[in-house]
Amino acid sequence: MKIPPSYAVTGEMIVHIAQIESQRIHLASLNLPKPLKEKIQRVCLLKSSLFSARIEGNPLELADVEAGYTKSQKKLEVFNIIKAIKFIDGNVKSSDITKDLLLRLHAYSLKNISGDAGNFRHEVSAIFNQAGVAVYMPPAPSAISKLLDSLLSFVNSDREKFPIIAAFVAHLVFEKIHPFLDGNGRVGRLLIAAILKARGWDFTFTVPFEEYLDNHKDDYYFYLDKGLGNTDDYLLFMLEAFWQQIQAIKAQIDQELEKDQKVFLPPRQEEIYSIIGDHRVVSFDMIRRRFTRVPERTLRWDLKKLLDRKLIEKSGETKGRYYRVKIK
Repeated sequence: MKIPPSYAVTGEMIVHIAQIESQRIHLASLNLPKPLKEKIQRVCLLKSSLFSARIEGNPLELADVEAGYTKSQKKLEVFNIIKAIKFIDGNVKSSDITKDLLLRLHAYSLKNISGDAGNFRHEVSAIFNQAGVAVYMPPAPSAISKLLDSLLSFVNSDREKFPIIAAFVAHLVFEKIHPFLDGNGRVGRLLIAAILKARGWDFTFTVPFEEYLDNHKDDYYFYLDKGLGNTDDYLLFMLEAFWQQIQAIKAQIDQELEKDQKVFLPPRQEEIYSIIGDHRVVSFDMIRRRFTRVPERTLRWDLKKLLDRKLIEKSGETKGRYYRVKIK
C-alpha cells in the first residue's frame, strides 16, 4: 500500500479550500450571544455524532437522541462519539497524532459496546457489502503497525501544506488499513477532526460533515472504495461534504439572528418557552411532567428567569398557577 497515495491538489480543490477557510475565519469573527453559540454547538456536536453512527447502520433520528442519554445501545453509540469529540477538543493540541490517540478514540467510541475497545485487531478481517459479499480484504494484522507508522509519518510531516487535504488523505488510508475489528469508520472520521485540531485549523463549531456523508452514503462508499486509485475525486467529494455543512451552519446562525432576542436562551429554558408557546396556557404540573429528571426547584428557577425577561406571564395562586407567552 502506497502511503500517501498519488494525488494532486487541483485548482478546483483550492477553490473549495479557500471557501472553507473564508467561512472558518468568518465564524471565528462572529460575536454571538453565549446562549446562541452554545445552542449551535450543541446541535452541531449531536449531528456529527449521530450521523457518524448512522453511516454504520444506526437507525436513530435526531429527535430520538435529543432527549439525552439512556442505556439504549443505539444511543450509547452516539453519546460515545460525542465523548470522543469532546476528548479531541479538550486534549489534542498542536502536536503529533499518535497510535495512542487512535487507541483512545477507539476506546471512547466502543466503550461498553465491544470487548475489543482500545485494541488493534489481531485477526484477519474483511469488509462486506449489504449482500454479505466480501468487497475488500484489509492488510494482515502483522502489517498494521508498520502501515500506521507510515500513515502517521505523513500526517505529522509538512508534506501536505493544506490541513484539510492531509486529514482527508489520512482518513482514506486509515480506512484501507482497517486497524480495528469494529469501529474503523467512526474512528477514521474522528481522525479528521483530530488532524485539523493538531494542525491549528480549528472551527468555532463542530462541522457535522458526517450528515452529508450519510445523506450521500452510496457516493461516500464509492469514493472510499476507489480512493487509492482515484484519490483526486475522493478529495473533491470530501471537500464538497465539508463545504456544504459549513454552509448549513452559517444558514442556521443567520436564521437564528433574524429571530427575536427571546430565542437566545439556555436550552432547557428555550424548550420550556416553546412548550408554553405551543400550548398557549400551561400549568407547572404540565412542565414538570415534561422534565421528569429535572428537580422542581430548578424548573421554578427557569420559569422565574423567563418571567424576569418578560417573555412569559403568570396568573393564579401557587397551586393553581398558569403560564403563557407574554403578548407584546
